[in-house]
Amino acid sequence: MKKLSWFAFFLLFFASCLDDPDCYQLHNDFVGVTFRVMGTGKGDSVFVKNFTTDKFEHKPSFLYQINYFEEKGTFSFEAPQDKTNFLSFAYTVKNQFISEDCGSAFVLSGLHILGHDLDSARVINATPSKGSGTNIEIYRCPETDTMTIDFNQLYATSDGVIITNKTSRHVSHQFESITTDFSGIVFTGPGTTINLPVDTTKNETTFTFKTGETTNTLVVTYNLVTEQRYRPCGIQTFVNELAIKEHTFDSVSFGLNANDEPARTLEDPHIANLRVFDCPSTNLMQVNFISSDGAAKSVTIKSITADHVAGDLLEKPYTNTTVTLPVDLASSASTFYIKYANDTVDTLRVTYTNTGLQLYHACPDPVINGLVESPDVSNINVITNSTVLKFPPAPNVEITVN
Repeated sequence: MKKLSWFAFFLLFFASCLDDPDCYQLHNDFVGVTFRVMGTGKGDSVFVKNFTTDKFEHKPSFLYQINYFEEKGTFSFEAPQDKTNFLSFAYTVKNQFISEDCGSAFVLSGLHILGHDLDSARVINATPSKGSGTNIEIYRCPETDTMTIDFNQLYATSDGVIITNKTSRHVSHQFESITTDFSGIVFTGPGTTINLPVDTTKNETTFTFKTGETTNTLVVTYNLVTEQRYRPCGIQTFVNELAIKEHTFDSVSFGLNANDEPARTLEDPHIANLRVFDCPSTNLMQVNFISSDGAAKSVTIKSITADHVAGDLLEKPYTNTTVTLPVDLASSASTFYIKYANDTVDTLRVTYTNTGLQLYHACPDPVINGLVESPDVSNINVITNSTVLKFPPAPNVEITVN
């Protein structure tokens, strides 16, 4: 099946210039092309080369200047892997006298398509313009096997008693791999919104997501409908009645379609069918390092160990003015041993209250408040009014270093 996804356009531009500025742009020698997806008719965005910047850009439409010394032309489209498509067209050119100062203008009309190897194309306005509008619409067959997932971070504010300001934001994850149970690796790299294929030979697909040391799985089920909806596309298999069978993420819910209903049908252009949410961490304590005059001070730390964590919290020596440490949610106290580059060690012990308050129903980790430095050490201080652990972390403790 022919796909019109990414294009590098190689077009020959013919410019016309007259000395008198009043005679500028006498010729209607521009053809506008808009890209759409068959079925919905929604606009499509294609990847094209901007010859001015020599960079590729996503665009929903383009305006081409054609040669009024000819009566036909061809647009050539080059896609990745050396795949090319073409669209040939013809038009009528007449010479029309304008004035003694401006001379004659070329008037173009009767635009029509001679041939193409695209999925579908049609002329909607046979008269080229002087620089705006659409003359030709190019349609591609819809991708019917693509499910879209976006990734989000949950946020909320709490004083340890009430919860406010619940919200979420898109978040990018670095995926070592995303694999399916039918086609192996389908994605690697950073991603916030990712398109993934489902298996159209059966009614279920399992995805495995690897990010660092974390592995999550997602299993979806769906209904398949095989039929010919669009003649140029032949027989296609469409996916609807999407359902979440199981997952190991913090939370997964459906995105919404244009009718604000759960997006259980795979659409093209793609919309977010599923939304994955990460719970906010509630046990992160931020420690700031300061000098004796209270100014931020950069320190080099060789290691950080804790009674509740096996091994070193640092993978390598760390230099900064602040460090974030995870307190033990299974206890009401945590002790950290911070070893500096000069081999001196600060012992940071804090006690706190597990409130039992959950920021979200799907997020079991409780809000921590009542942070106290214990025992009292002269160079370590819990910051006033910062006794609740927040996400993103905010300064809770200051350590004065020489």
